[in-house]
Amino acid sequence: MRIARIVHAAAVAVTLLALTACASLPVTGDVRPGLAADQNSGGSDLAFVPQGPSDGMDPKEIVRGFIDAASSPKDSWSIARQFLTPDEAQKWKPDAGVTIDTGSTERRFDVPEVTKQTTSTSVRLTLQQTATVDETGAYSGQPTGRAAELPFALTKNKNGQWRIAQAPDGIVLDADSFAAADVFAPYALQYFDPSWTYLVPDVRWFPKRENTASRIVQSLVAGKPSPWLANGVRTAFTGDVALARNTVTPESQVAEVVLNDALPTRDPVMLARMRTQLERSLSGIGVLQVKITIGGRDTNAGTASPASTAVDPRPLVLTDKGFGYLAAGELAAIGGVSAQLQAFPQQVTAISAASGAQRIAVQGADGVVSAISDGKTDQIDGRAGLIAPTLDPFGYIWTVPAQAPASIEAWPASGGNARPVGGPQDAAQVTSFAVSRDGSRLAMAVVAGGQFRVEVFAITRDDRGAPSALGAPNVISWPSGAADVAWLDDSTVGILGVDGSNVVLREQQVGGPAKTVDAPDAAQTVAPGSPTANVRVLGGGVLYQRSGPNWQQEGSGVKVLAVQLGGQATG
Repeated sequence: MRIARIVHAAAVAVTLLALTACASLPVTGDVRPGLAADQNSGGSDLAFVPQGPSDGMDPKEIVRGFIDAASSPKDSWSIARQFLTPDEAQKWKPDAGVTIDTGSTERRFDVPEVTKQTTSTSVRLTLQQTATVDETGAYSGQPTGRAAELPFALTKNKNGQWRIAQAPDGIVLDADSFAAADVFAPYALQYFDPSWTYLVPDVRWFPKRENTASRIVQSLVAGKPSPWLANGVRTAFTGDVALARNTVTPESQVAEVVLNDALPTRDPVMLARMRTQLERSLSGIGVLQVKITIGGRDTNAGTASPASTAVDPRPLVLTDKGFGYLAAGELAAIGGVSAQLQAFPQQVTAISAASGAQRIAVQGADGVVSAISDGKTDQIDGRAGLIAPTLDPFGYIWTVPAQAPASIEAWPASGGNARPVGGPQDAAQVTSFAVSRDGSRLAMAVVAGGQFRVEVFAITRDDRGAPSALGAPNVISWPSGAADVAWLDDSTVGILGVDGSNVVLREQQVGGPAKTVDAPDAAQTVAPGSPTANVRVLGGGVLYQRSGPNWQQEGSGVKVLAVQLGGQATG
């Protein structure tokens, strides 16, 4: 896949339409406080300590000071509350969400003229909003900064000092501060795929406070998956199951979760899935074990064993010497696959490989997609204009024509007819797509309205893994160009494209901000590495790996870099 060719083939980005500004963050209810979580990462570790209000501050200074002070959640935002009237200090909900903007230099405070006799006034803060976090902790980005207004009502107290009598719920953070995760941090709520085989992360952003464990557990047990993800995952917390105690207090890396007595049966399998979801969701704050109790009694819940999504640490490549795993300059061939690939009748342009590379999807120079496994090569899809295929963990090979993004088909390993799963109706072109290693989500780079965007869809499957449809799109990025996408880990999509004259790799968190790094000029294909911090790209026959700030050459004479689906190779 050639970046220049794909970017030229797609329409160039157009001027974005202005989006409607919002005045405040949505709030649906209080967040119940929890007890102290005895974990270093569970509370705030901020070094920044803002200043409270001083005598004589005018309304503009009060609002600006309040915005700055709200960047510290220490003691339940006690310093920020000093800028509020006593009544508003009780009502204000700082952890209701976040308005993320371009920075303080672009904030404008509009204040009517006031005199010494004025006792009430207003301040309107206008900023360039780039993203939001809602009351559930879900992150939502935007294609570009848009003007948003936040209104504040102020009044003088009995000492003649201005205080804020009405403030929007939530806080304001600039994009750099938010990405640093010093105030709000990402925590992955864990759900299961429809077959109960894999865990699927749903990233949420919560304040770094002592009650973070409680917030995570409340969101998992009493909440729901993000709307876009809901039809692609399952949870063990169904029916009337709820928390009997809203606080969760980890002690010595063990957290007790108290449920009500609404379980219809004490099914050990379901209890094990509950415990596994809880433990994996709380692992980000240092919890190693969860004890589930009902009615004061330990359920003695076991744990489930979700399948791994880790890829083999060795690159999987096609060279003049053959196809296999590359290590120390030598290729380890794969039985039932390597010989068939060497005898492939067309020049190979793309390869997607299942765990252990026992089954691969191959595209030749004529565009036809084939499957190779067990010493057999079978043609899968011969439609015109197909892009590089992607494989899922249930053995389905996914194909789609570049000019027909809504015509995605999934081909079963057992043979037979393809299953149509749809696709975005408003897109004119798709340049790349990839199924996540858990099989629950599909990432696509498309062009719609002359603009590139990368979106993620939940995949509807039955309990045997057969796909049937895609959910609503969740747009995660608006790059200036996108030629290749790949899942770098369970919650990060790598987007290889262009930014001006430079080739760049955008590491886009699904449910969070992105990190962009320069890529080698000739880079054409991106693939995950292991550990998950490693990334590989191929360009001009040279294989590069990045495990730190720099790219290092890992091999040469490489024709195709295969995208590994996940799981450790056995050979």
